[in-house]
Amino acid sequence: MEKIRTFIAIPLPDSVLVEFRKLNRKMRSISRDVKWVRPESIHLTLKFLGNLEPATLDRVFAAMDRCFQSAQEKFSLMVGGLGAFPHLKRPRVLWVGVQGEGFKHLLSLQQQIEMELAEEGFEKEKRKFSPHLTVGRVKFTGHLEEVLKSFMEYPFPEMNFTVERIQIMRSELKSDGAVYSVQREYFLSD
Repeated sequence: MEKIRTFIAIPLPDSVLVEFRKLNRKMRSISRDVKWVRPESIHLTLKFLGNLEPATLDRVFAAMDRCFQSAQEKFSLMVGGLGAFPHLKRPRVLWVGVQGEGFKHLLSLQQQIEMELAEEGFEKEKRKFSPHLTVGRVKFTGHLEEVLKSFMEYPFPEMNFTVERIQIMRSELKSDGAVYSVQREYFLSD
């Protein structure tokens, strides 16, 4: 039986994706050592669940339904600041940061999702939640100095946006990158 690669995420508005397109164009022109994420695929992951049996998806829906049983309010976040995991000396992932007025709300919501999923038998994440937007994955570590310098000096603007919905996503891995489809969507209230 086919498994469904599943994660829970916050989608980004078009106004923010425009800036990711600019970053992507600039960085692709100077580097093949990094696999740059297609801007339309960038999202804020709240929980990665891995490959699930289709029947298991019902448990994910049940957990999320409980999270949104009482109204969850919209909140504001800001994207900005560039960095790398685990660190700039040996990067594996290049990212744009997430912070802003609603940051505590984001952490609280993510913890609630984590707890509800644990009630359904899903393992809790051992690592601390570190909100970020992945823009590139390092393929080769050979000649990265110039790429990292260009990336870290890129003038990515700080941009506020309102979180209006949370999505349960399916990810299908293809040769040219992942293709995402929404399995279920939860809207936040005013």
